[in-house]
Amino acid sequence: MKNLKIVITILVFSLVYNAGYSNLALSKKVVKKSNLKVLYVGVNPEKPLSKRDLSITAYPKRAESLQKRRTADFKVFLENYFKNVIVVYAEDYKEQMSAKFDVTIIDAYLPKLTEGGMVFIKEAGKEVYTQPTYLSNSYSAATIMIGEPSAFIGQGRQLKIDHLCLCLDAHAHSMKLDHPIFNTPNKVNVAYEDVTLTGNYKVRYGGRNLGEEMPMLRMQTEGYRDGKGFPIGLVSTGYNFDNGIDAEWISSGTCDKGIEATAIGRHANFFHWGFAAAPEFMTENAKLAFINSIHYIAPFKGAKQVTKKNKGVQLKKYLREQQWTLSDKGSAAWLHYINKDTVQAKENKLKLQERKDSGEELSDMEKMMLKMPIRKETRAWTIRHQSQELKDKFGEDWSAYENYYKENLDYFYPEKYGWYKMILDEDAKSLGIANDDIKLLDKAITMLKDKSKKEMAYRILLRYTKQTFKTDKEWISWFKKNHKNLYFSEGDGYKFIVI
Repeated sequence: MKNLKIVITILVFSLVYNAGYSNLALSKKVVKKSNLKVLYVGVNPEKPLSKRDLSITAYPKRAESLQKRRTADFKVFLENYFKNVIVVYAEDYKEQMSAKFDVTIIDAYLPKLTEGGMVFIKEAGKEVYTQPTYLSNSYSAATIMIGEPSAFIGQGRQLKIDHLCLCLDAHAHSMKLDHPIFNTPNKVNVAYEDVTLTGNYKVRYGGRNLGEEMPMLRMQTEGYRDGKGFPIGLVSTGYNFDNGIDAEWISSGTCDKGIEATAIGRHANFFHWGFAAAPEFMTENAKLAFINSIHYIAPFKGAKQVTKKNKGVQLKKYLREQQWTLSDKGSAAWLHYINKDTVQAKENKLKLQERKDSGEELSDMEKMMLKMPIRKETRAWTIRHQSQELKDKFGEDWSAYENYYKENLDYFYPEKYGWYKMILDEDAKSLGIANDDIKLLDKAITMLKDKSKKEMAYRILLRYTKQTFKTDKEWISWFKKNHKNLYFSEGDGYKFIVI
């Protein structure tokens, strides 16, 4: 009997050992390295946190610790999959370097090429804000941009990759699972988690019918909402991101800007990876998706940017969102969301004040939070973005605001040098043709033959195209040649562009 127990013990140990060895072997699976040449632009571990870094963290010590090992972590990670990986620090990077590589990965704030700021525009008769730039318009390298630096670069290039919100956490959702980044060369095993919705998902028009939870894919082992000082990811505007021409929306993620915000997307040769985690905090699924993204963007080297997104132009879906916010249901949902956290906000502020009074040094972010007023909003909050002209006209007649949008959604267009300022096009409205309908241009071309309508025709053609022709013949010839290739681009300023 004793010998039998010994035999059984040996067999069990053998099974356990072999199973463990097998799992270890699987985890150490040899990866066939790609010949793609990769340039990684990262942070210098010897540099202190920048002013920007300090302004967005309440945990500077941890932020510094994470920064010191981030670039080395990415280098090791990338070298597991690619034969040729070169690392350069952001302050040493020159965009000409990228010409020698198949893919450039930008994971740091780049030095500015131009400062941007307020510039006097003679045509506008006023100063207009211009975006700083980080890469020139001639830059055409296949590029992956990680986190917030992605938006700064994107806005400087008038990409759809913009700075909607620094609020992306740890999960992806609503992914296009048939997209190559989830399938090739590595198959991503999508294992969903049911995640409780936080933030303002359910109060927005696009999320008004959502339940309490949503299936999501965990991309990071930790997120900033865990409250331990983890880096924050970035989402770009999701409205009209996917245009079937030169931009594609791939995934959203947990954030404060609704289910349509862009956590992962591509515009021309630029790929936005909004999640902020370094490889040590990526899930295995995220690692594979990231590696796949490198393979995916490589063929877009030299891809032409056809459409633009001018910061300050309100998209039509945003106007629809405003209509919802002004409605009885929408305003009630928003006010409940805003005001329900008042008590918690007061408690948090009191704790910060106590820490300050005790002599503790607060972080830059905590100092900013301490200065923020406690919100207690009324329905007047819902009209804060409306023009003074409308406020004078409608006062507190809430239904009048909503009806104004219902009646005119098809006819708004952006003021050329305005900042999110829209104008009602009485010309298009009088014709009853939506301004994004090619029939509007067709109608204007026809109106050129009528002397009494020619002035309106010219207004419409100049307003919704980028052409500046002076004669009827030129307009007619241009439209005849291009009408089948015209695309209405909201980001370009509500213009029909030739594609």
